[in-house]
Amino acid sequence: MSIHRLIREGRQRLGLSEQQFADAVGVTRGAVQQWEKSGGTAPKRTNQPRVAELLGVSIAELVSGGSNVGQTFAVRGEVPLVSEVEAGNYTVIDNFKLTPYYDTVPVSVPVKRHTYALRVHGDSMASHSGDSFPDGSIVIVEPEMTAQAGDYVIALNTENQTTFKQLVRDGGEYFLKPLNPRYPIKPLGSARIIGVIREFTKRFR
Repeated sequence: MSIHRLIREGRQRLGLSEQQFADAVGVTRGAVQQWEKSGGTAPKRTNQPRVAELLGVSIAELVSGGSNVGQTFAVRGEVPLVSEVEAGNYTVIDNFKLTPYYDTVPVSVPVKRHTYALRVHGDSMASHSGDSFPDGSIVIVEPEMTAQAGDYVIALNTENQTTFKQLVRDGGEYFLKPLNPRYPIKPLGSARIIGVIREFTKRFR
């Protein structure tokens, strides 16, 4: 069951109109309509506890559409914006539980349990042509996706430092390639890919 169907059927089971449900949560009727529409948005992280309480389900059950919470279930909504240090230990992020200590970023890609957002620092991935990720960009990272040659990835080196580069393959070997030609291409070596970039945006404030 999708989160949209879960909310719609739960509201109807309670005998509440869209406006009554919206008033109970503290949002607009339009927000409830989006939550119930197939392909619409999911409740923001700050609204999830109240929605779950009204429906009589846990937050994990809410965002997973009532499915087994141990399963990975894709929803669209918001993900936490983490630091580079936290990105190296991405399993601390759990989108099926409320984590109010993070700023969040809206996304249009499916959100899984450990999906997170990361701010780009520096200009090694900035380019004058083609794809470009300037300083301050925010990338959406999916740790549960297997990286392929050509993907933009987050890698973790042996010193637990993260780096954002493009994964390329040459002669059977993998390399981490910056988009800015002023920076050198380096072998992947013993570094470990810990996430694939799914989406990016630019936030100024």
